[in-house]
Amino acid sequence: MRLKKSGDVQISIKHIQAFDAIAATGSTIAAAVDLGISQSNTNRLLHQLEVYLGVRLFDRDKNRLSMTREGLKLGPEIRAIADKLTALKITAQELEEGRSTEIPLRIAFPASLSATLVPRLVKSFLAEAGPIRIEIASGNYLAIERMVAEGAVDLGFTRLPSPTPGLREEHVMPTRNICILHKDHPLAGQGKINVEQLKTEDLILLNRERAARHELEAIFYRAGLRRRPAIEAHSVGCGCALAAEGLGIAIVSELLALEYQALPLAFVPLEPTISVDYAIVSSELSPLPKIALPFLNYIREWA
Repeated sequence: MRLKKSGDVQISIKHIQAFDAIAATGSTIAAAVDLGISQSNTNRLLHQLEVYLGVRLFDRDKNRLSMTREGLKLGPEIRAIADKLTALKITAQELEEGRSTEIPLRIAFPASLSATLVPRLVKSFLAEAGPIRIEIASGNYLAIERMVAEGAVDLGFTRLPSPTPGLREEHVMPTRNICILHKDHPLAGQGKINVEQLKTEDLILLNRERAARHELEAIFYRAGLRRRPAIEAHSVGCGCALAAEGLGIAIVSELLALEYQALPLAFVPLEPTISVDYAIVSSELSPLPKIALPFLNYIREWA
């Protein structure tokens, strides 16, 4: 039986849910219980849906409802709408809670940390936060800053001061440069190593682009140490690995060097102290996804 459509009927998710419940139970009474509404409201929702579609969806036989030919034909499509609305609601809740796999957490770290710290952090984070999609990028500090500034990643690890405009410091990590040497080196048992003691040692220094390197060379110059380093490395991980082979004393960031404690190394403070600051940065122009905030807590616990 075809019903006359009414342009005044506005269909909502409640109408779809009512149809689904009636189809599942065969009764407006049982459907009302499932929906948590009155039987009269359930009847009204069904009637409005039928008026909107212009066809009768159920035949009434005393207290039982059975689907009409039209209801059987349209039922799968109506249920598909219900399923999509349910999925939409779940997705919205996941977005609100920051757990959506549709919006990944995108992070960028130097290669050495991507192979040491980051896997640990991600493992612990996923164990607590649940199924979340994470994208991990690597690069030098300037490349990481550009990725953050351009919105390619949400969070990036960099060294301060940063030359890139438009970055917001989410967490600053102050540290210092220390001496890294093989555990059997004669100076390994020292409480500290001063510049004078380095005059006769093979040095492993990080590349000249780093501000801390310039400060270190100024200190060397004032102390009369003007030799070139035995080896120049382009990452803390490389410097530590070279020192672990007994190839010299590496002078690197303590915060990053501690990721290599499993190597046969000694960690000795350098005198005078050279401070180094790192930071987790985000873009001033892009809001952080909600899932980035709890991830930041794991980084704060690390440093």
